[in-house]
Amino acid sequence: MMTMEAASCPVKRAQRTRQVCDHCGGPFGMVTHRWWGSKFCKRGCKDAHRRETMLQHNLVHRCCELLAAIPRPRSELEAKESCIA
Repeated sequence: MMTMEAASCPVKRAQRTRQVCDHCGGPFGMVTHRWWGSKFCKRGCKDAHRRETMLQHNLVHRCCELLAAIPRPRSELEAKESCIA
């Protein structure tokens, strides 16, 4: 916060934080690229961010598929069925 002294009393003024790219941290130029609430300085930064997001998304889904493919012992399956019924 920045304090400005007036003649009679001090007044607090909120100082704006500098806006930077969500991917590289660089300053914005004349054009700001946006995607789902994120701001980027270049189209390349936006594309790189989307690529990283999709890689993480695909990794999570692959892990979930592997967990579903693992066979469970019969006792666990019977225990779940008895809880449901």
